Amino acid sequence: MAQPRSLPTENNKTHRHGRNGGRTRAKKLIIQSDASGFSEIGETAELRKPPIYKARALHIPYGSHRGTQGRTQANKDGQGAVSSPATEARPLGAVIRAIARRIRPPEKQTDGLPLGSQAMFIDAVRCASVSGFSINTLLSVRWSSLYHHDNANPLFAQSAVERIAYLVELLRKWIGARCKGGFMYLWVRETTSELGEHWHIAFHLPHGKRKAVASYIADLLGEPLDHQSRTSAQGKTEGEFACSVWRSWHLAKDIHPERSGYYHAAYLGKGEPSERLFRGNLIPNTRKPVRGRAFGGRERSARYDAAQGQITGTAALKKRFDIARPLKQAMKARQSGDLRAIGP
Repeated sequence: MAQPRSLPTENNKTHRHGRNGGRTRAKKLIIQSDASGFSEIGETAELRKPPIYKARALHIPYGSHRGTQGRTQANKDGQGAVSSPATEARPLGAVIRAIARRIRPPEKQTDGLPLGSQAMFIDAVRCASVSGFSINTLLSVRWSSLYHHDNANPLFAQSAVERIAYLVELLRKWIGARCKGGFMYLWVRETTSELGEHWHIAFHLPHGKRKAVASYIADLLGEPLDHQSRTSAQGKTEGEFACSVWRSWHLAKDIHPERSGYYHAAYLGKGEPSERLFRGNLIPNTRKPVRGRAFGGRERSARYDAAQGQITGTAALKKRFDIARPLKQAMKARQSGDLRAIGP
């Protein structure tokens, strides 16, 4: 009796699968026959290896990439799933782009400013003062109030990050045309349970331009200027010289000009934690220059120690604060000892 022959072995065939060209190794099967003629499939170690790449499945409705002219005979006869006319009219590329827009990487979130931020802000305003363009004006904007009184404002068609970038660019052009030193600024985003998310930007304003900038900001934000100043009982802040009719934004001057914007920078840096973790214990954050007495500081007020909420940035950047590029360059030059780069 003739011996049963072993069927040929299929070894290590490589195929391409998926849209991105991922490689998976084909299963390695050994088919053998015993004396009774019964075939068995043997499994090798190659079968247990996971594929190198798994293509992401796109949840595309059946037939959504076909046009109205491309229906299959099965769908015409009532067999299989029939997509709606609105879905059928969309080409495959449009469906894939719509799905890709929904598949986004997670956005970055922060609970406060990083350690050393307040000292960095103070260093930035000192560089601005040395260059002859001290930070002397503070603009505060409450987005929730602005949206409540005008939900058709075109600013809210953008995300918070895009909205701020848009306003900073317009302010840069307006102030840059009136100041030879350009637009010197630093801004932070904050959020509280009472005010929601709000935005502070401290910048240099040339002398005699307060009324003009207040009128320009009223046009930018779409909320008119209140020509009657409010009182302290109504919430007037220190140095306030302009406010909108619904209190969604206001402008304030530096009441300590001899300090060259020091307290503006300290106020913007209040979101830095006043205590830090050291060897499992919370200790005062000595890297924060301005903090309350409860954390080893000199300030009687606790406003420099309150948490400023969670802020959502983008997938690439946190976008909780920013400093003007000329100030960043001046800070870098100061650290390197090149004082000529930051001179007036």
